[in-house]
Amino acid sequence: MASVIDKASTFPSPPALPVVGHLHHIIRQGLIGYLLHAGRDFPEGIFKLKFGSRVGLFVTDPDLVAELCDETRFRKMPGPGLRVVRRFAGDGLFTAFSEEENWGKAHRILLPAFSQRAMKGYFDMMLEVADQLVAKWSRLSGNDVLVADDMTRFTLDSIAVAGFGHRFNSFEHEELDPFLEALGRALGESLNMITRLPMQQRFAKKAERQFEADIALMNALVDGIIAERRKHPNDGKDLLNLMIAAADPETGETLDDINIRYQVLTFLIAGHETTSGMLTFALYHLLRNPHVLAQAYAEVDRVLPGDTRPDYAQNAQLVVIERILKEALRLWPTAPAFTLAPFEDTSIGNGKWNLRKDRPVNVFSPGLHRFPGAWANPDEFDIDRWLPENEAKHHPHSYKPFGNGERACIGRQFAMVEAKLALAMILQKFAIGDPHMYKLRIKETLSIKPDQFFMRVRLRAPHERMSVAPATKVPTETAPAATVSGNGQRFSVLYGTSLGTARDIAEEIAERASVDGFETAVRSMDEAFIAGHLPEDKVIVIVTATYNGRAPDSAVEIERLIDSGQVDTLDWSGAKFAVLGIGNSQWPNYQHFPKRIDDTIASLGATRLVPRGEADGQGDFDGAVASFVRDLWKALGSEVAPSEQRSTLSLQPVDAAATRAQVLPEHAQRLEIVANEEMVRPAESLWDFAIEPPRPSTRFIRIRLPEGQRYHAGDHIAVYAQNRPELVERAIARLGLDGATQLRIDAQGGRFRHLPLGQTVTVQQLLAEFVELSDTLPRRALAVIGEQTRCPNTKKELARLEGAFDSEIAAKRLSILDLLDLHPAAELSLDSLVELSSAIAPRFYSIASSPLVDPSIADLIVGTMEAPAWSGLGEHRGFASSYMQRVMPGDAVFGYVRRPNPAFAPPADPATPMILIGPGTGFAPLRGFIGERAAQMAAGAEVAISLLFFGCRHPDHDWYCRSEMESWASDGVIEPFVAFSAVSDFKWRYVQDAMWDARDQLWAAIEGGAHIYVCGDGKFMAPAVRDALIRIAVDKQGGDHASGSDWLEAMIEQGRFHQDVFGFGK
Repeated sequence: MASVIDKASTFPSPPALPVVGHLHHIIRQGLIGYLLHAGRDFPEGIFKLKFGSRVGLFVTDPDLVAELCDETRFRKMPGPGLRVVRRFAGDGLFTAFSEEENWGKAHRILLPAFSQRAMKGYFDMMLEVADQLVAKWSRLSGNDVLVADDMTRFTLDSIAVAGFGHRFNSFEHEELDPFLEALGRALGESLNMITRLPMQQRFAKKAERQFEADIALMNALVDGIIAERRKHPNDGKDLLNLMIAAADPETGETLDDINIRYQVLTFLIAGHETTSGMLTFALYHLLRNPHVLAQAYAEVDRVLPGDTRPDYAQNAQLVVIERILKEALRLWPTAPAFTLAPFEDTSIGNGKWNLRKDRPVNVFSPGLHRFPGAWANPDEFDIDRWLPENEAKHHPHSYKPFGNGERACIGRQFAMVEAKLALAMILQKFAIGDPHMYKLRIKETLSIKPDQFFMRVRLRAPHERMSVAPATKVPTETAPAATVSGNGQRFSVLYGTSLGTARDIAEEIAERASVDGFETAVRSMDEAFIAGHLPEDKVIVIVTATYNGRAPDSAVEIERLIDSGQVDTLDWSGAKFAVLGIGNSQWPNYQHFPKRIDDTIASLGATRLVPRGEADGQGDFDGAVASFVRDLWKALGSEVAPSEQRSTLSLQPVDAAATRAQVLPEHAQRLEIVANEEMVRPAESLWDFAIEPPRPSTRFIRIRLPEGQRYHAGDHIAVYAQNRPELVERAIARLGLDGATQLRIDAQGGRFRHLPLGQTVTVQQLLAEFVELSDTLPRRALAVIGEQTRCPNTKKELARLEGAFDSEIAAKRLSILDLLDLHPAAELSLDSLVELSSAIAPRFYSIASSPLVDPSIADLIVGTMEAPAWSGLGEHRGFASSYMQRVMPGDAVFGYVRRPNPAFAPPADPATPMILIGPGTGFAPLRGFIGERAAQMAAGAEVAISLLFFGCRHPDHDWYCRSEMESWASDGVIEPFVAFSAVSDFKWRYVQDAMWDARDQLWAAIEGGAHIYVCGDGKFMAPAVRDALIRIAVDKQGGDHASGSDWLEAMIEQGRFHQDVFGFGK
């Protein structure tokens, strides 16, 4: 690493102290830390440092490294550290000089031991050791493990067993093997020797004695391994047999016992020390990058489903794992430098830097791997750098974790195979976490690894695994064919959906049509219209929702085509169609988009089969759907009534040893929970609860988004929740089931796509993750339960309830479980419960942050829905909000980012003022808007002040984000107006009261071009706010309520009034 001082050199160098040079920096920062720091100061990519009387020359520019790696000009030269290691590794492969005879001889003899075939032979031995690692961590499930120590145990035992047939059995002991402890001390002392001043070294007698003792211990162990093999030879083709028996193909000579000792020690050092560091760094970075961890889990669950034992071929399929290891080695190459020297006097860098013959030059790999000219965002952990198309673009000499040329690490393939295996088996078996928020510290010997890195490990639960290997399907009975009247006529069912409900209904209609002899297809509206999948002379049925009067997610593009007039030239005069609009009449624009679709298709000449259907979530939704289908089939002339259909769903118990395949919810990615904190403080003694009850729990939830997932202020996070554990247990108990029973699920038709078809799940997982148990029961459930119930009195009562469905069921929102509890003699099978239950639909939460603050973080403000159940049976708790209340930091939820339609977003120009109205959790997206404006102001942009109208119960109870509001107000980003509904003597009870008092400022902002944003309760708050705005307009402009309403409609038309409102149903 260093040479005698070259006084004539002009290499750049940081200021140095007399005598010690730069050694004082190394004491404070460590050698690697200081080299990284110093290297950043020299964009030339070359610099020198002084270590007492020695000088080290370091290179990080890949263009210069390319020249140094020209093996016709430069050769490898062991640096000072490796020269110390030669005291116990001699002329082994990694410490030998290239000109030494034993290097060439050993290199030629040992190359066959690292062939592809040899790797396959070693694999089972690596797997045996990996099993021991997994077994140890399984015993420690729920506890912390010292990662580097166990990775060291794994890699040492792997190379020892595979290479030399020796078993350290490291996992059987709490303490590290004495050989490992001796080796660690010897490597550490080797580094100390080259960073001490000569006068310091003279006083290190105790360290020198320990160094010699450690060498003696290692030599004794290795000599014993060699002697044992000579005493008991075998026919294996491992490293030790090659060393003992194989002849050099060039000279015909074999290795002597001293060199064999050196080679064994070399491989025990290099074969475990650097690989264990790579694995430890990889696990550290996975915990810092949960989006990458999610990718790794997904790949492992795909390649190694369930408890699959890996084989060599499967290990080779782990491409994500390999990219993780490559990126860990890029940031932290565990052998951080290699030294080269020129054969003759020469220069590099187009003649700029002169080098004398034999002058050592160190390629400092961490600096090379972060060189700004070669790597974008060099300090970020980004495994996409190693996608084939990106890797092909890398500078060919910008990545050197294994050295260069023929002196590169001979065991690199061995290292990658065992590291991939270990990492895959860890992720297959364990959920990993870092509850201590470990801050990276580098332990330096001659290699590097994280120091004192403890990681929490927990055995993964079955539902945390995703499997793509379905259980073997058993043939199921085929339903008898229904009377056919479709005669092969083409029948398209299109859906427009954001939550999935319209798609479910579309698939039920298509399944029915298929049974009746139609040639059916189910597609999203956008897919069908854009791809031209709608020929004439066919039946077209459209089931669509609406969102704030606009198209749902899967119909946005067709809405754009209608808006632009591009569909006006189509001729559908030969087609027949029907439209079913679904939604909730609570919203102001209920049925707006379905009506527009119905009118558009009719205008193209298609024949309307039945009047547009309306299914209202506020009423008898299922009854309306059934009525629409009944009318549609009458119009089609079908002879088959819906009641004649038999269930095509079949659930069959399977043996517990069958594959435990898992299915993740559709459209969902893993979203890591970073924080989940209570925002509501206790209300006791703050006010008389007769005025208003305290607010239920509200959680501030911070989510880390997967890599590549981006959002804008005002977007939503869609979350797939799970049923409450107590609700699942209630269902299991009522049906008399065992939650651990495994089921294989088979079904005919597409409407059961939300179930893990062809795979196995437990009863508990099926009911927790795939169906909603708290939904109001559908009307047809009464008939199904009645058919399965044997008690005549109960059958009679169920028949009565069919006639009183609206008042007795829908109005009380009775669920299937509620009905079963109210009627103990009622009976229902599990498959019927699942078939009658709806799929778990995503719930939307407004993002409460801005990507300008941190594009990888999305905040949510989630209010928990808690109220007496309308059925009178206990308390109703919101399905999704109670789930979000339960998740903890480190957990993952499944969901995705969704752009509202129309978009709910701040004006592009930050100089445009905003009027923000959002009481309670309605403040969520407004917090994102304000955070964005604050970031723009901090960046120097001209930002208009915005008026914020926020409401809560009491300032000491539920004033969310109070300190943030006060800070933003102090900075001039907002002017807040806060109303308190439970403070009887306060001037404003609700936001509309504050708006009226501030009408002068509010109107001035409107005349100044302000946009108005309203978010929150759509049933009470939003109408009250609209009324307040109309009153203010009348007050300022004159006129009456009608003219004020016209003004507000004009604001909407101009795109200056925006609302994102929600209800309190499911």
